[in-house]
Amino acid sequence: MKTLFTKTYRKKVQNKRKEDIIDLFLTNISGTHYRKVERESDKLIIKGSFPELFQNSIMTLWAGFCRKAELYFSINNDIVYSVDYTYGVISLFTALMASILPMLFFSLNIATYGFVPLSVLVLGIFHIIIRLYLHRQVFVKTLNFKNLYKGKYDWNKILKSKTDNELKNIVNGNTTLTIEVQKMAEEELIRRKEK
Repeated sequence: MKTLFTKTYRKKVQNKRKEDIIDLFLTNISGTHYRKVERESDKLIIKGSFPELFQNSIMTLWAGFCRKAELYFSINNDIVYSVDYTYGVISLFTALMASILPMLFFSLNIATYGFVPLSVLVLGIFHIIIRLYLHRQVFVKTLNFKNLYKGKYDWNKILKSKTDNELKNIVNGNTTLTIEVQKMAEEELIRRKEK
């Protein structure tokens, strides 16, 4: 996956942790509005969507920004994360054109109205840099084995205070909690039944 607008991050890793890294990366990108994830043995392909540009938060990692990202292990045991941000460049170009067209159609003075396209360009470039930084953070935190969605909560204590029905809702995925917390809720239900 090499396009003109691709940013690649890489780092050396140990063989024994490949599955753990892939699983944690999937957990860390949950809730980031990707369109589809394809998983091969030691490779993830995450696809974003362009049409959702105006439907999601500007801080989403995918919609309207990332066409595709790949997380894989190279032959020399590096983990590689490539982000194709073509949609982000298209979004920037579209916003820039939308800010220039009024000047052309309404014969606006460039001296007074010219700051608008310049502002759009600066903000668009800043937006691309921020999103690339956020992708890098997900990659780095995954390699440091930090779960972004588990948080610093004492889930054992929280789940012990829940009723059986609340735990069943968590286990069935009727909440926005992660798969990891769902498994912990299931373990708590099993523990209660064994008493």
